[in-house]
Amino acid sequence: MIKKQILLVVGVTCLLFVLIFYKTIFQEGNPIPLAVGMAKMKTGNEKVVQVSDKPEKYLIHSDDYLSFIKEMDKKGDTFQYQEDELFYFDREEKRASFERKSYTNRYMIMELK
Repeated sequence: MIKKQILLVVGVTCLLFVLIFYKTIFQEGNPIPLAVGMAKMKTGNEKVVQVSDKPEKYLIHSDDYLSFIKEMDKKGDTFQYQEDELFYFDREEKRASFERKSYTNRYMIMELK
């Protein structure tokens, strides 16, 4: 009986959480890759986590653009310059631009445009 009550309270709490923060949680579609990325960043040494291939998206801590630039450099992309919300890199023989988007007050998403 007590287990059912606890399960009910937990279920209602989760439902209320999702209803209250629906816009934030689902602003990028499926929130599971972002939640996994946040967990990797919290539990490990990772400062940049790729959360999607198509479109190419990375999760970073808010305002930690230097770590993102270093990570892209490791992948062979050379940082060129930043213009407002866009970060430009030379990628092989073409220019790649990543747009920064706020996800929460602690995390940013860098998306290839």
